[in-house]
Amino acid sequence: MKILFAADVPPDPNSGAAGTEYQTMIALRNQGHTVDAIWGDDLPHRIQHGNLHYLLELPWAYRNAIRSRNSEQEYDVIHVNQPYAWLAARDHALKCRPGVFVNRSHGWETRVDEVLAPWRGLYKVPEWHFPRGVFGRPMRRMLRQYAAWCAAWADGIIVSSSEDQEYIMQKYALVEATVACIPQAPASVFVDSIPLRRLGKRLKSVLHVGTSAFVKGNYVVAEIFTALAKKCPNLRLTWCCPEVVHDQCRALLGVTARDLVKFECWMPQDKLVHVYDEHGIFLFPSFFEGFGKAPLEAMARGMVVVASCTGGMRDIIRDGETGRLIEPGQVNAFVDAIETLQLQSDQAQQMSMAAAAAARQYSWDRVASETEQFYRQLLASKLETKR
Repeated sequence: MKILFAADVPPDPNSGAAGTEYQTMIALRNQGHTVDAIWGDDLPHRIQHGNLHYLLELPWAYRNAIRSRNSEQEYDVIHVNQPYAWLAARDHALKCRPGVFVNRSHGWETRVDEVLAPWRGLYKVPEWHFPRGVFGRPMRRMLRQYAAWCAAWADGIIVSSSEDQEYIMQKYALVEATVACIPQAPASVFVDSIPLRRLGKRLKSVLHVGTSAFVKGNYVVAEIFTALAKKCPNLRLTWCCPEVVHDQCRALLGVTARDLVKFECWMPQDKLVHVYDEHGIFLFPSFFEGFGKAPLEAMARGMVVVASCTGGMRDIIRDGETGRLIEPGQVNAFVDAIETLQLQSDQAQQMSMAAAAAARQYSWDRVASETEQFYRQLLASKLETKR
């Protein structure tokens, strides 16, 4: 097949959404498909304000770039990120191009808003401050409309979690045949690198890796680390996030925890794997995840993941067997789960081994195969409709 990818991100395998698109593209090429790509540097960014760029510039940028590529050759599949692809999807349909248009979401935006709203109220963290809030609400309404248009015009949608899949089908009255849930995979460095170590003393080390964004549960991470610092001062607590937010995250911690929690800077995957191998428990209390690759990476290294029951974690972790699942925001439950793992080291070791085995069932070759199968299903459906 001839496939055209488009994503307003850099081709960075170490990043979240960008890494997913990059790895999927490489895996599809490895299976013999011709895959061209439009990345962020190939699109105009005349509007410097991020949200305004997405809302006012990106839909037209996607449409024009894809139009240009299609003038050179036809594609079997056009695979575009984000709801801002709606205009390109409509253009594809109205021009009656032969291939299918697929939208890729890394977390359906309208669902993110709905999930986060009560948590923002609880933690008194508004989405916007004045004067941004004056423009923020109209922009949010536009984004909701873009999402609806994208669902209406695209031939198919790919998401990574069953929660997003169920939400999209229900909200837009779509059938399962047009909304695929394709779980992501850990990078090969987490699966193929140095041999796994038994938990042992690693069980006394707790690690969180995240961007520090509110959606990632940064307030909850701070509360959990603060409670653990008081109850289990012998634990090693590590928070890995971009250096520019270290002070911001440290300020969320209680006084005792500020001296105990070690902050690590953002790092590439080949270095992050060694940080995983120095820790035994992986904390991931997000309020929302489109998928969440970090827990799967940690599982691949034999860490016991204690995560929110949302996103990909809800799909790939069997509670009590390959990790622990906790309802989002339940600080005491997270703390109790980590304490219990300390007391039941044999059970934790069993979880560690089961987690590593489970993580190895997910690969980018599998992602490519399931993505190709979805493409072919949509192509067959489109051909049947024309008859």
